[in-house]
Amino acid sequence: MNFTLKITGITCALFFSHLCYAELNLETDKYRRSSLHTILIESDAFPQKDIIMAAYDSAPFPEKYNNHTVDVKTMNPKNYALTNAEKEMYGLSFDAKDSGNIDNLQKELPYIIEKFMNESKLGNKMVAKWFNRSANGSFDMSLIMDRGFYDATEAAANLAKSTVRGVASLGDAGEELLGNTFVVMNKMSFVDNELPALAAYEIAKALAYKIQQPIAQQAALAAAKVAYEKARQGYSLWTVSFLYQLEWTDSVAAVFYNDYWVDSTYYDASKAAAFDTSNLFRFKYIGSQKSKSLVMGSLTEQRSDADMLTIVTIRNIDKVYANLQREYDVFKTKSPLISVDPLMAKVGMKEGIEKGDRFEVLEKQLDPETGRTSYARKGIIFVDQSKIWDNRYNAGQGEDEKPQNIDATYFKGPKKLFYEGMLIRQIK
Repeated sequence: MNFTLKITGITCALFFSHLCYAELNLETDKYRRSSLHTILIESDAFPQKDIIMAAYDSAPFPEKYNNHTVDVKTMNPKNYALTNAEKEMYGLSFDAKDSGNIDNLQKELPYIIEKFMNESKLGNKMVAKWFNRSANGSFDMSLIMDRGFYDATEAAANLAKSTVRGVASLGDAGEELLGNTFVVMNKMSFVDNELPALAAYEIAKALAYKIQQPIAQQAALAAAKVAYEKARQGYSLWTVSFLYQLEWTDSVAAVFYNDYWVDSTYYDASKAAAFDTSNLFRFKYIGSQKSKSLVMGSLTEQRSDADMLTIVTIRNIDKVYANLQREYDVFKTKSPLISVDPLMAKVGMKEGIEKGDRFEVLEKQLDPETGRTSYARKGIIFVDQSKIWDNRYNAGQGEDEKPQNIDATYFKGPKKLFYEGMLIRQIK
């Protein structure tokens, strides 16, 4: 059975009753978001690992993305160690003396992640969630309808216009929904500040001893000592995040519907089983970004230290997501304007907003012939540097942080060109 017949024979009722694209809805809470799943790369080097894991698990999910979490939430690199044959295939060293080399392990990590994704069938799990797969392997379109804002009540009207629109709607969903599904792998490392602080202190002392005047020399030594005592406290938290995008193409979709699709009206156990073993669903590596935060104080004594560690862990992760968005256009989020007089949107420091940042204002447009959506730029706005919303985790609680009386970021620009509900997206 070819792809066209499959769509017509199995899901025609679905098209006619469900996959009908709603007219433009300008409500500020209705716009298609990218979907995201996050995974923590485990490490035995975490100080108070239970606190780190708990902080990661309790971190608020990035609200600008659909939560597409599946049951694979952590990855232990030890469980996916590369074989010598795999290392040779990737051009990596597999000499025993290099097995513990940090640089070598860093080079191996992208291949370890790929191996993990393949062996855990992560792509299959992500696709299965999109199609609300049941225990017996059957699919439905309820989640796609919900996230794509398809309106079943308009089925008759759309059918009267053209049945092509229904088919186009599925293509629209695949391109804008499944095609914008991401996985972020987060690797966190803690570095004791004592070693770099001591190295800097030794350099500062050496420079101070070169000063000829005794009083000035003693002042320089004292200043170096103060700086060392301050810098040596606590740890530095480093986070590197690897961004992957689900590869959902027309050819992948065709194989999926032809070879694996089963639903409540058409069930084939062999196709359901074939989906489980399929290697069709893979991820494309987009890139990586890093972030660093200072964790002051001891990590082994007071509860307040655990609280601080939780705050820093969550903020560090948010920071690296913001860096990924700045660097990679495909991962950038859209946010609606909640007001035009003044111009305001629910984005802030959590998303990495800084003074001088620019955003394009987009208007969602619908092609009446194909049913596909597009976004046209209608203007550019600038962040009002005096009114940037601090929406970071636990904001206003630190000694150097002041509570705010705003709950959105303000912008400057030609507000007469815009209306509430238009979407904004950061540009370089």
